[in-house]
Amino acid sequence: MRGTGHALLWFCLFFVVSAPASGAATTAKESPRELYRALNDLQVNADQVYSIRDLHLRRDVVSLTLFEGELAFLAPLDGKITGVVFAGRGRIIALPPDPAERRSIAHFVGVPLLDQAVSRAYIRFTDDTASELLSQLHEANAQPISDPGFVDSWKTTVAGLNPEHSLRVMADFLAADPLPYFYAGLVGDSSGAFDVLVDDRRDEQVLMGQPRVANATRFYDVWASFRRASAPARSSEFFEPLSYLIDTSIAEDRSLEGKTIMKLRARRDGERMISLELSRFLEIQSAADAEGHPLDIFQNDAIRRQEIGRRGNDSAVVFLPEQSRAGKEYELHFTYHGGVIGDAGNGVFFVGARGSWYPHPVGMDHFATFDLAFRWPRRLVLVSTGEQIEQHEDGEWRAGHWHSATPVALAGFNLGEYATSMAEAQNPRIDLYANRQLELDLLARLQSHRLLSDSFPNGALSFRRSNRFPAVAASDAPPPSPAAILKQLGENVSDSIRFFEKYNGPFPFSRLAVSQIPGSFGQGWPGLLYLSTLIFLSPDAQARAGVATRQRETLTELVPFHEVAHQWWGNQVGIATYRDTWIEEAMANYLALLYADSKHPQEHFLTRSLEQYRAALLEKEPTSKEAVEDAGPLSLGFRLSSSKSPDAYDKIIYGKGTWVIHMLRMMLAETDAKESGAKHSAAAKESAAKDPDARFIEILHAVLAKYRFQSLSTADFEHVVEQGMPPDMDVDGTHSLDWFFDQWVRGTGIPRYSVTYRVQPEGNLFRVRGTLKQANVPDDFTAL
Repeated sequence: MRGTGHALLWFCLFFVVSAPASGAATTAKESPRELYRALNDLQVNADQVYSIRDLHLRRDVVSLTLFEGELAFLAPLDGKITGVVFAGRGRIIALPPDPAERRSIAHFVGVPLLDQAVSRAYIRFTDDTASELLSQLHEANAQPISDPGFVDSWKTTVAGLNPEHSLRVMADFLAADPLPYFYAGLVGDSSGAFDVLVDDRRDEQVLMGQPRVANATRFYDVWASFRRASAPARSSEFFEPLSYLIDTSIAEDRSLEGKTIMKLRARRDGERMISLELSRFLEIQSAADAEGHPLDIFQNDAIRRQEIGRRGNDSAVVFLPEQSRAGKEYELHFTYHGGVIGDAGNGVFFVGARGSWYPHPVGMDHFATFDLAFRWPRRLVLVSTGEQIEQHEDGEWRAGHWHSATPVALAGFNLGEYATSMAEAQNPRIDLYANRQLELDLLARLQSHRLLSDSFPNGALSFRRSNRFPAVAASDAPPPSPAAILKQLGENVSDSIRFFEKYNGPFPFSRLAVSQIPGSFGQGWPGLLYLSTLIFLSPDAQARAGVATRQRETLTELVPFHEVAHQWWGNQVGIATYRDTWIEEAMANYLALLYADSKHPQEHFLTRSLEQYRAALLEKEPTSKEAVEDAGPLSLGFRLSSSKSPDAYDKIIYGKGTWVIHMLRMMLAETDAKESGAKHSAAAKESAAKDPDARFIEILHAVLAKYRFQSLSTADFEHVVEQGMPPDMDVDGTHSLDWFFDQWVRGTGIPRYSVTYRVQPEGNLFRVRGTLKQANVPDDFTAL
């Protein structure tokens, strides 16, 4: 596993009534901060309230009709109207062009299109919505009316909702070439409040969704998200990071003082706004350009709830002093302070914001170089991504310097009162770090023998019970030390690297640091693993800590090696969009299962896991009659986790994803083993006979080589597999694997097969006639 905040439940504001608001026009000042305040302060223009009938707006596939009611524009800012409110009777209809997105909408609203009666609407825009509505009002000869009550009823709602949209509107106000924005916050008669967004600053311009709370957990349910039919082929990431110079000081109280110099290259002309991610527990103290000129910075002032649902609320936005020029490099300087290092007790510390302890652009995997300097209390040991250049003592402090020899997607560190061990000296060097004592929560669990839940955070990495780890009775033995298992863990990690190198090629970094972290999960950063304290305990100690049998199996046999596999799948190659997450997680999971199978063939890890994953995918959701697999295809990524299917992400991304990799391997292996004739050389056939995985391995090597330290998409992955596939996999004669990826990655459905047959004697032989039936999938579902 490689790296939710609160959701703004704005819909309750629609029903709050307060004092009248002024409708005077507003003039913005030049600075982004003044413009932001002016946008936040916009209110309904009392001079532009209309009683309306049959107004129409269409944005791509979205059609909004306001049949009757009252409509009012927000006050103009610098002569531009950016919003309108409506109360009355209306309807919105939208039919996504993609079948997968229609299935997604049906999962949430019951039908494969958005068709909702609406009673209230808060609409913001930077496109020509205002002129369209005014033109229709002019044609209808509509005249403004006086309705102080209507103006009154919107004051609190508008004030509460404006900040969420002000930064987005500002981006277009300050850009040389604005990109149209249209947002409608609607109250549906049957569905409650929901959003419709058409935004040309997004890769997928059209979005429909709704904030929800289920079992005290907040979700943002994305009903549908897709590209506009006429959208240009352009990335929404207008700045790419090139390098980071990060200087970090950690005080005795674990507070962090940071300085980051970030170099970026502009991809588009005329932009000023750069969206960043930084932990909300770190306060930005200053932002400046290379010449030291202060820059306007907004940190968690407002963030759209669609983004909160996707990546939390660790948000910052900085504005350049002038509009960007494509290809030009920019240097940004930040200073920040706060607390992101937690204390689990007994000298066990952890970095809570592993992916957001320094500012970096929002987006998927951006590969850049990192130069990291740290200063920290001498009594602690610090470990970091990158190659260590030097380390020295300075009184009561230590200082060290690390540098990434290759571009990487992210940087991280860990620290604690560690014991250390070295498993390998080179190719790669493997260093291990663990505390001598247990964190207080785990120590208390040892003392109480309280059982952990059977639901592991990474649910797809759990197994059925086996006899390898029998239950252990209560014991008066002293608490175990995580440091005691370092040598054995190091040997296992080293052995797994040698195994994975067969499939993936050479280890991508010169060093791997393995460090302890409280909790029950693991993460794999470039050259740095974060592993749960539980992994540093023997199975016997895990049992004494109350860890259930199948979780002991998972912790011991899978999780560490899943994270090792991420050094290739996730760190040597990244992911292009959220729709491609399944590749790195499924590949890491599958390789870890292959490694477990190789070490304990009698346990049949792979077979048992695949059976379990299929059963989990076919389970019915407790709140509906749908199977978990019906939550959506692999290509939905993070969207699979929703109020309707909270556990679907784990079960589909890890479980079904693992099946997809397994099916590809089996098709490649089976055809390699049975191919004959002139289609393949004698050497190729001999290689396949010796190793049925030869073609599978060749394809993995090709992917990792072609996209080394770059982002990989599902389409890229499919194309490489197509280049290496044998003729048997080309079922439709187009040399394409669309038939496979459309069904298993971009589609849903698990076929069920049954056979009926009869046997009749014919002389000394028997004739067998039978029928193989395929069910639970469309008639055109293809299988070899």
